[in-house]
Amino acid sequence: MRRLIPVLAIFAAGFCGMIAEYSVSTVAGYLVGNSAAAFTILISTFMFCMGIGAVASEKVARDEVRIFLFVEIVLSILCATSAVFLSRAAVIDLTWEAALLVAGFIGLLIGFEVPLLMRINEQHGVLLKENVARVFAADYMGSFLAGLLFVPVLLPTLGAVLTPVLGGAINLAVAASVFWAFRPNRGARVLVFGMTMAATIIGLTMVYGETVVLADEQKQYEDPIVYREQTAYQTIAITELNGENCLYLNGQTQFCSIDEARYHELLVHPAFALNPNARRVLVLGGGDGLATREILKYENAEVTLVDLDPRMTELAVENPILAGLNGGSLANPRVRVVNADAFTWLANDATLWDVVLVDLPDPEHEALAKLYSLEFYRMVKYHLAPGGVMTTQSTSPYHAREAFATIVQTVQAADLSVVPYRVNVPTFGDWGFTMATRREERSAKQMRDALDAFEPRVPTRILNRDAMQAATRFEKGILDDASTKASVNRLMRPTILAAYDKSWKASD
Repeated sequence: MRRLIPVLAIFAAGFCGMIAEYSVSTVAGYLVGNSAAAFTILISTFMFCMGIGAVASEKVARDEVRIFLFVEIVLSILCATSAVFLSRAAVIDLTWEAALLVAGFIGLLIGFEVPLLMRINEQHGVLLKENVARVFAADYMGSFLAGLLFVPVLLPTLGAVLTPVLGGAINLAVAASVFWAFRPNRGARVLVFGMTMAATIIGLTMVYGETVVLADEQKQYEDPIVYREQTAYQTIAITELNGENCLYLNGQTQFCSIDEARYHELLVHPAFALNPNARRVLVLGGGDGLATREILKYENAEVTLVDLDPRMTELAVENPILAGLNGGSLANPRVRVVNADAFTWLANDATLWDVVLVDLPDPEHEALAKLYSLEFYRMVKYHLAPGGVMTTQSTSPYHAREAFATIVQTVQAADLSVVPYRVNVPTFGDWGFTMATRREERSAKQMRDALDAFEPRVPTRILNRDAMQAATRFEKGILDDASTKASVNRLMRPTILAAYDKSWKASD
């Protein structure tokens, strides 16, 4: 049994270590709004500190079991409370500092515990060759299982707060098992007290952790949260004040009901000005159903909506707030909902579309940058039916001028005629769109002339001819400024990431 306990302990340690790091990176990504940066920086910090911990373990000359138990107790507390700690740090704007501290400390402790377990094995008769193989195999397998379960099972089931609590509880179970198997004589009472305290802290975090985090999260929003859910892909939150609602994904505003029509009418209806008889309409993103609401005003239109997160599209049907705002659009028999990655789905689709509307989040990280790439827009071009039109949201031409110009240039590079336009949405500020058609079918001037003559054929709240004419006019310095160093965004060279980050930092 003594031979088996250390192997199981290292398997559990590998599992819990990766669960803790995935959780810290996920929560930090939500809080800072850049999940890619959070994962790369924090996992790198974790690995670096593991190396430091492994080197530091050389200094342990005796009492390996007792020191291992002490490490496990500290690790169990740190893992279990990590999400709450980060949430508290976000309130005082110290998210990155806290995340780096937690990631580094967890890495340090895990790097410290692995050599200790190997030495404990060695002291109980396990040969070096067998010892190294067992320990590393168990560690890697535990890490693999964590990666396998984190996104599809643990995160949507337990959430970002309770998932690390599970890791902490397993760490504590490891400590208890090693204590039972090896029964250290020195400091036994202190260790039992430590395990009791750790169990108490883990229990309190399990009971009150989500309440604390929700209270902290509420401080990040201006209005009271009336709905919140953690899915496998994102945190969905809906707020309400004086009958007005806002939707947030990972803390980022998606729309507010007071002015969302300004965005969604400008996204949808100009495309129908160029293709008034459009029937086959593809929406990439738009899981809230508000763009689809506008499309369904055209009696002949049939919609296929592709959104990655099934819970988002389910909530658009089930949640009374979202369903009320979108008019029940996603439950309409003229709408087909597909939950898939937009890039992959489009690559495998053979349909020719009359209108393609790209209603996706801003290109904040690599997974989204590919949906603003030259390769993506070329795919869209090949999926346009004769007379087909594509419109993509293009971030802010004022706050993110270089990113906006990058999108416009990238669409042009796909051999499409392009007309950029924008609208003021008070919730976001100045917001941009890029419309495109096949170059051989229409020139940019012909597109602009058609938009200038546009009169909506369906009911709208704000869009009329004057608004459309104003939308296509840009003042000096938006698209023609020599200081705008925009370049084509490629799948393997995502220049838009730096442009987007630089633009928003400069506007803060």
